[in-house]
Amino acid sequence: MTKQSLRLAGWATALLSLAGTAAADIKLNENFSVSGYVSGTAFYQDDDLAAGGSADDSFMDVDAVKLSSIASFEKLTGTVSLHTFNTSDLVVLDAFATYSLDGGSSVTVGKFLSYLGYEAFDYPNMLQISYANNSGFSGYIPAYHSGVRYDFSGEGVSGGVAVLDSVNPGAGYWKGDGDLDNGAGFEAYLKFSKGDASLFTAIAYDDGANLTNDDLFTFDVWAQTKVSGVTLAAEYCYSQLSAPAGDTDGYFWLLLAMGSLNDKWTLTGRLSGGEEEGAGDAEYVKATISPAVTITPNLGVLFEYSYFDYKNYWKDSSSFFATQVIFKF
Repeated sequence: MTKQSLRLAGWATALLSLAGTAAADIKLNENFSVSGYVSGTAFYQDDDLAAGGSADDSFMDVDAVKLSSIASFEKLTGTVSLHTFNTSDLVVLDAFATYSLDGGSSVTVGKFLSYLGYEAFDYPNMLQISYANNSGFSGYIPAYHSGVRYDFSGEGVSGGVAVLDSVNPGAGYWKGDGDLDNGAGFEAYLKFSKGDASLFTAIAYDDGANLTNDDLFTFDVWAQTKVSGVTLAAEYCYSQLSAPAGDTDGYFWLLLAMGSLNDKWTLTGRLSGGEEEGAGDAEYVKATISPAVTITPNLGVLFEYSYFDYKNYWKDSSSFFATQVIFKF
């Protein structure tokens, strides 16, 4: 533990010295730019077990690194990024090219992130440290996959449709299953915006989920607005897996509020929950509070406390404490 503490402390000190001079989205010339981030997290979790007794877990290390490069040539833009979590090797994450059409539309080919989900994949875009649906239940929001997509945008409305190798990950979060032998995946979304208010709805269908011939359907809807400077958001996501052994389904939801305390500090509160039939009708409710401070435009620190309450699960409750340092450029 002492070695880990010293390593994270030294890493954070180095980021503090860099943050004063680093510039976001470094432009190499008129056509090329690079950006990225490094995050380090320390957490402690205490679990009350349904069978009696308790267990705990802790972590302190650099947990995510991403480096992105973008090349732009008139109507064509190419994006490639490298990424790693502490639990995985370095992988190619984004690898796609986008061609802009007339009228605010575009066609993208390659490997890219799913449309679905209110909470962001990249840590610097999160309002808190943990996800609403990270309690050990299955994840309903897809990550990366390969294919072709068509996107459009107009006054107050945007949308898109994608044909994919799969919706759910294949070998890992960074890619789909890489073939069409067990079926293709499909995604589509519509987003309506007016002022500070947005309404997003999306569906995903995987004809061959999880490297099998099972069918997976997912529906996701979220809304966001601002009231007196406070961001308010809500999301509901439902998923059903159809397999020869029978159908299983599950869902999760979230309610979120985030406001500024001053020009440096924000405070996010979130209530979330869900149920999964495939896990013995397990249910959870999660309450989260997360203050965050911007030290420089490139360096921020988040804090979080979350409490879980479970039913029909191998835990009765959990308490989660975490701190995350994020350096972005």
